[in-house]
Amino acid sequence: MQNMENQNTSYTPAHSSIIAGCLLVITTILVGIALSFTRNVMIPFVFALFLSYLLDAPIDYLKKKFTLPHWLAVSISFFGLLIFIFIVFLILRGSIANAISGFYIYEEKLKTLTEMASRFSAKYEIFFNQDNMLEKLRELPLFSFLQTAAGRAAAFIADFLLVIVFLLFLVSGAKQVKPKSKLSLEIDMKIRNYIVTKIVSNFFAGFLVWIVYVIFGLDLALMFALLTFLLCFIPTLGSIVSTLLPLPVALLQYDEMWKVWIVLAVPAFLQIIIGNVIEPKFLGKGLDLHPITILLSLMFWGLIWGVAGMFLAVPITAVLRIIFDQIPLTKGFSELLAGRSPI
Repeated sequence: MQNMENQNTSYTPAHSSIIAGCLLVITTILVGIALSFTRNVMIPFVFALFLSYLLDAPIDYLKKKFTLPHWLAVSISFFGLLIFIFIVFLILRGSIANAISGFYIYEEKLKTLTEMASRFSAKYEIFFNQDNMLEKLRELPLFSFLQTAAGRAAAFIADFLLVIVFLLFLVSGAKQVKPKSKLSLEIDMKIRNYIVTKIVSNFFAGFLVWIVYVIFGLDLALMFALLTFLLCFIPTLGSIVSTLLPLPVALLQYDEMWKVWIVLAVPAFLQIIIGNVIEPKFLGKGLDLHPITILLSLMFWGLIWGVAGMFLAVPITAVLRIIFDQIPLTKGFSELLAGRSPI
């Protein structure tokens, strides 16, 4: 008996933390496998869950300002969201059609550029087969990548029906009268603040980028601006990708290289200002996630759910951090996610 008591009292807080860490790793692996197998249902549900935070504000406003019944406020807000999705779909569809019709124009431009390169290199006695070079350039997946990216975005909008169904069920139910817990209130406040701030800042980023593209006459300007709005929901990586997407079109369209640099540099500068100066002022302390945590969450959720997981990585990780912070056994892990020492 004495030996057993000694064994029971030999556990220290460090041992408990190690055990909790091991259990958390095992749980993460099992949950990751489960989420990967159920991605076709879970991705639309999680999207709908976060969109419900967005619709709660106009629904409450319509009910309080105009004393509308709950079902009518839900219908008006829901109809407004459907109109927005339909407009986005029309923009993407028109941009894809323009990209396909403009492919032959870019091909002629590519042929002209290879002829100029051949004449320039001949002055320095450097010769190459122009037809072979043109064929190699045609094989580059630049145009197909742009069309595929836009096509996938359009397909995502077209397959948004399941998200809409989940969202309708989430917002149509009557609100609970009993007060929410402190945990629920914190999650609601931070996630709603994050979603609204990101939508507003991404809208201004896309709008300003669109103005720059229109001023310099860049082809497919509206599509690139819309992709900027969508991709900026992915921290850091989305801004980089959205800035580089117009590069192939700009290289083929402009004769002056300074225009290409302007089309790249000005949108990059605008996104840096919005993402590092304006957004933090509205988010305040924000989601309390360390940049390394955000990077690892992008990798983890991107591995499980692909591009959709990268869109959802930050709010999901923020919710997990808030929950971990309320549990004594995982509070140290919550501090690590925030970039603080758990000791």
